Amino acid sequence: MGFGVMNKILILVISQCLHWAVAAPTWPSFVDELEDIMMLNTGYRARGFADPVTPCSKGAGPGRVTAAEFIRTAFHDMATGNVFLGTGGLDASIVFELNNGGGDNIGQAFPTSLTYFAPYLTSRSSMADIIAMSMYTAVRACGGPVIPFRTGRVDATEAGPPGVPLPQNSLFTFQNQFARTGFDATQMIQVVACGHTLGGVHAENFPQIVPVGSAPDDVKQFDNTAKFDNKIATDYVSGQSTDPLVVGPSQAARRASDLLVFNSDDNATITTMTDPNYFTNTCKSLLQKMIDVVPASVTLTDPLVPYDVKPVALQLTLQNGGSEITFSGEIRVRTTTRPASQISSVQVVYKDRTGAGSNTISTSVKGTAAGFDDSFNFYAFSAPISSQSSISSFTVLITLASGATESYDNNGAGFPMQDTIMLQKPQSCVTDSGGQKLLTVTAAVRLPATSAELTLSLKVPRDVITPELQSQTVTMSQKTIVGPYNIVTGTYLLEGSQAENTKFDVSAGQAKDT
Repeated sequence: MGFGVMNKILILVISQCLHWAVAAPTWPSFVDELEDIMMLNTGYRARGFADPVTPCSKGAGPGRVTAAEFIRTAFHDMATGNVFLGTGGLDASIVFELNNGGGDNIGQAFPTSLTYFAPYLTSRSSMADIIAMSMYTAVRACGGPVIPFRTGRVDATEAGPPGVPLPQNSLFTFQNQFARTGFDATQMIQVVACGHTLGGVHAENFPQIVPVGSAPDDVKQFDNTAKFDNKIATDYVSGQSTDPLVVGPSQAARRASDLLVFNSDDNATITTMTDPNYFTNTCKSLLQKMIDVVPASVTLTDPLVPYDVKPVALQLTLQNGGSEITFSGEIRVRTTTRPASQISSVQVVYKDRTGAGSNTISTSVKGTAAGFDDSFNFYAFSAPISSQSSISSFTVLITLASGATESYDNNGAGFPMQDTIMLQKPQSCVTDSGGQKLLTVTAAVRLPATSAELTLSLKVPRDVITPELQSQTVTMSQKTIVGPYNIVTGTYLLEGSQAENTKFDVSAGQAKDT
């Protein structure tokens, strides 16, 4: 259950590549927000995270390729990590590193990407996880492999040390920089090829490599295809490379870094990358390894996979003088392998607050959505239940057109519902208050409990692109008794855009409506 203000609804580890097909999480899970962002690209309840990279050639300006910029941002954030000290890696420290004066992160790719990522930052989706997820999104949008995405990264609170590989570096420096982040000499070559399949070099940032006026839009692309493929390798091996870090002014300027890296083992490794299947599989493994470089204190989850059945926007609302509760929400059903046309009905089967009974609620189709590889149908419902017997959990029953049924029980646990504290959405609002916005939150707390707290997650601007998340807690005051519930309220003054991006929970003891 949840409600956001204005109805807008957390030793370095270098992991082996894990297979995409792992068990879906048990709902609710702290990965739920990221799962939505990752899976819902278009359609009903779409989060739109993939919009800037769809199609792959899309960019924020002439000559720019946003997918390439997402990949660069993830690499540059990771590149200052140290596997020997267990520090840094993909931790969003790059948000503090854009004005370090050392040239590690020059160009518009990084501030543009981070500005785009910022609205997705919440207490349930760290900036580091969002940056890592952008690798999956960029590669998949461009026809590349599914990069397994694990969650649990924690955002840094300050800049990391300098140390991003730069075109003017020596081979010895490159090899040591990659080794520091866990990549050997062969993997260094492979990662460079994988990362440079998209995008190019901008004259504004590197005029010694691409002189101003020497290329269309002052950008020289690494190859001539706008997709994730091995053209950078095949062109290089066949002697037809147009990569500005291989040919052209970069050689005389001693900045032909791709040539230096690819030729470091007499072209043996880059030659193996001319096989398209080998290129794809190698990039899948190494790009996951790259985004899984995290501080020693961080433990990552299994790779994120879509729920087959996921509850959405569940709400319990006290009605009719407290005698009834309206149970409403939606059930998201994955229709990738079982098309929606084969589904005859979706029903919610719930138990009362003692765990007894088997009561059925019908649903109706609300909308459809899709990601890169999955499709979904949403089924909405709203039904009255007794406030005395109430609800404790439910399962989802899908009946197919063939007459067969499928029951989903949340990995055996049932989908849990608690009625100890319930946000009362109709009585909660945001109003103008002397140039600020007054948030009023109303909740119903089941007797004999009387106390409740309102906890807000606020986005506070700071002197870097992404805001700081701050938590504020308000003790809610008792208003009246309705049926078996105390009605309580809490208020908080919001500033500026906080009215659009604040999230909150209400809690009573261990019970929480979030």
